[in-house]
Amino acid sequence: MANLMNLDTVSAKDLQEVERLSRELLAVMRKAKLLDLPVVEMLQQLESKAGQERRERFDAADSKYNGF
Repeated sequence: MANLMNLDTVSAKDLQEVERLSRELLAVMRKAKLLDLPVVEMLQQLESKAGQERRERFDAADSKYNGF
């Protein structure tokens, strides 16, 4: 699934929002004890991929802060 997510065309603002909202939804699902649903793994992958892409873009744009 992770290799199917292409976030290259997503704006930086939207990418940050996707990451934040994925994290928030996962937290709600955790509290509601819904972690056994198939969508949870996809959301975790989306959050991870969005965060990775955001950090890579930040590092590329500002090389003096290379790496989080």
